Order: sequence, then C-alpha cells, then structure tokens
Amino acid sequence: MKNIQIIEKPKGTSSCDIGISVDDWQEILTNPQITTENYREALLAFYREPEHKANTIIDYVEAILKPKEMKTSKYQAYIDLLKQTHNLVFTGAPGTGKTHMAREIAKEMGAESMFVQFHPSYDYTDFVEGLRPIDNGEGHIVFERKDGVFKEFCRKAVQNLIDSSKSVEELSDETHWKMLLEEFVNDAIDNATTFKTVNGSEFVITGMTESYVSILNEQNAKASILNVSIHEILTLLFNEITLEYVRDIRRYFGRMFGTQADSYTYVIVKQIREKHQSASANKVNQKHSSRIQERDYVFIIDEINRGEVSKIFGELFYAIDPGYRDDKDNPVQTQYQNLIPTSDVFAKGFYVPRNVYILATMNDIDRSVESMDFAMRRRFTWKEIKPECTEDMLDNLGQSLADSAKETMHRLNNEIVATDGLGAAYSVGPAYFMKIKDLKGDFSALWNMNIEPLLREYLRGFRAIDDMMEKFRKAFFREG
Repeated sequence: MKNIQIIEKPKGTSSCDIGISVDDWQEILTNPQITTENYREALLAFYREPEHKANTIIDYVEAILKPKEMKTSKYQAYIDLLKQTHNLVFTGAPGTGKTHMAREIAKEMGAESMFVQFHPSYDYTDFVEGLRPIDNGEGHIVFERKDGVFKEFCRKAVQNLIDSSKSVEELSDETHWKMLLEEFVNDAIDNATTFKTVNGSEFVITGMTESYVSILNEQNAKASILNVSIHEILTLLFNEITLEYVRDIRRYFGRMFGTQADSYTYVIVKQIREKHQSASANKVNQKHSSRIQERDYVFIIDEINRGEVSKIFGELFYAIDPGYRDDKDNPVQTQYQNLIPTSDVFAKGFYVPRNVYILATMNDIDRSVESMDFAMRRRFTWKEIKPECTEDMLDNLGQSLADSAKETMHRLNNEIVATDGLGAAYSVGPAYFMKIKDLKGDFSALWNMNIEPLLREYLRGFRAIDDMMEKFRKAFFREG
C-alpha cells in the first residue's frame, strides 16, 4: 500500500458530492482491517451516509484492495496456523530467523504486538501480576499490585473488543468525557485546587495515568495517597448516573461495601458535572469518523524455553488454552485477585480474549525445553523452521553473493547433519551468512569470525574436535 497515490477526487466522482479528503483516503487505503470482505461495511461506517452515496467510491476502493489481497504473503501458511492454534512456537537451529519471522508475521497481520524475552530471572510478577514497592509520599515504602506485561497486553485487547462493538455516537461521547476529565485534572493540578469530600476532608489531585487519577489527602490517617478509577468516573459521567449520596456509587457498581476512593470519585464527578452542566452541554467538538475495527494482538516471546515457563504462566496454563479463550464465565483467579478493584475488566478473574495470539521462539539445541511440563507444552503447537525455509533472506545480498552464501550453507549443513552426535538441530541458519555483506563477501573472514567459533561450541566435549572441524572447513570452502 506504500506505493498507492492518494488522490483528492477518484475518477468519475465529485469531491463536493462525497466530501473525500486526502486524509480520508489515506486512512482508508492504509487501514489493514479494511479488506474486500468488509470494505463495504467499513466504508459505510466511515462516511455514516446512506449506501447510495457511499457506493460511488466502492468500485474504486475495491480495485485497489483486490490486487493487494492477491499478493500471497510468504508467511501466510504460518499466519493461518497461528490463527487456528492461537499458541505457536517456532523451533529450529540457531540463525534461522525465527525471531525476525515472528515480528514480520505480526506486521503482516496488521496486529498490535509486544515483544518479551524469557530468561532465568523472569517470573510471574513480570508476566501476570505482582506487588511492587512505591513511595507513599511520606517517606515510607508500601506495596502496590501491578499488572505484568501479558495481563496488561490482554487488557488492551479486551478493550479493543469492547470498543469495536460500540457505535460512532458512543465512541464520540466517550471521547468527549475523556477530554473533559483530562481538562479538569490538568486545571486542578496547574492551579493546585483543593477539594473537599462530603465529610469535609481536604484533598488535591496530583496526577493521572491511563487507569487512575491520583489524589493526596494529608488528613487521611489510613492512606494519604489513593488512586481513583478513571473507568468508574467515566462510566458515571457517560451514563449520566444520578448521585445523591456517596453510597450510590457502591450501589451502581454492585459492590457490597464502599471504598475510600468512592468519596473522591463522588466529588470529581460532581465537579465535572457542575462545570459542564450536563452530558449534552458544551460538548467538545471531537467526533469519531468511523467505528473501531476489531484487531489482532500478537504477543511474541523470544527464547521461551530459557525461563521457567510453568512458574511464569502460573495458573494461566488454563486461560491460554485455545478451547477456553474468551471464557468470561469461568475466569482464572490470579494470585492477587482480592486486590483488583471492582471496576477492573478482570475484576471477576482473568481470561485471555480471542484476539490475542502467542507466538514464541526457541532453539532446538537448548535442552531446557524438556523442563517444561507436558500440561504447558501441549497447549502450544510446535513448528520447526529449517534453514532452507528462511534462506530467501539472503536474497538481499544480491544474486551472485546470495547464491554463493546459499550453496556454502547447504554444504556445511549437510556435513553437520551427517556428523554423529549433532544432526539437523545444529545446522547453521542463514542469519549467520547475512554477515557476509558487512565483510564485503570475504567468506574466510566469515568462517574465522562467526562460523568456526559457533561450531567449536557445538563440539565442546567431543573427541577429535580438530578432525571434525577440518571436515566442516572443507565443506565450507568446498575442498577435497
């Protein structure tokens, strides 16, 4: 899509009739979620106009999208496998480009992605959730529950599913209230505004994150610093919930008991309403041009077998099972479930949404994969990536150098496979031969600096290493 020229008026149409701007075309033609299967629905939602008006651009967009889809991706087979299994591990010899493939697959899927690398120190608190030390503002260290990278990633995927089911009007209203809240918080911080709870306790707003508004109440003996849920504030504003008493917040969210944060939520909601009077008055001119499309989310784990997988995933071995994706009725209770606020999307337990895919990599020669228990291993599909599967990466070297690199790699790997005690798992992948470009085509330098040290590591503990290395050297340089 990078070579498509964006035009103001497609042939046979009139910009004054349709109102298509250059930015509009840019968004349509570069949106990975718009394909020939859904372009009609997407474009109609994009323009929010009767079908007979939008039809004037359907043929033009289809003419652009169809050739795009006819180009078969070299990773399509792997994408299809990942879509089917949800959990896929690329195995194979070092240097086969498994990590590069994982990144490219996520890119071709048009997916939101995150990359992590497992190692012996990686644990549950990094991945799922844990307690983290923070300064309470009074010189004391307290512990606060924090989501790990995978749980936070799943939270974003769940939010995408929720948002993709909303109408343009709902999205516009939510954007309006978010902007009003941000404006309110910024004004309160800039002016150091002091607010009072119903009981007369004074507090100030100190900050705002994606999830919370932070407040400071020096008169509060239990906790002077508290986080107030932005989700609860926006829900009360968006739904125009009547709040006569603080306890109305607890009742609306179906909680048995109130929380300290309710008192501050009550004041913030009241203040915003008084300032802007109602949800329909003084609306900020911020409209969504189209509905949010459902997206794929690919979580990439590099060298998955280097970490203690069962310890890192914990109870999630159930949640990641493809058969239990999106199981909101039977969520997993995580270790610190009792500390999760009721307004949280995972308040009743954790689950992995259907639009999350786990794509991992590992090297066959690392025997630590055997430490993974079978309950975890059987939840992944294992796909071997052989050197010849990814040797096309060498084409970037230019035809002559690429052909020489491929031939050299094949000769060397044939000798490695035929060597007792080694085998295909010890093949040398094409990524090692990509270095020949920086070496200006000097295969002797590649052997001395990269290939020979790697092979000697493979042969550590073998007898007659020098004789075996001589065989490999002759295969590499086509001698004898």
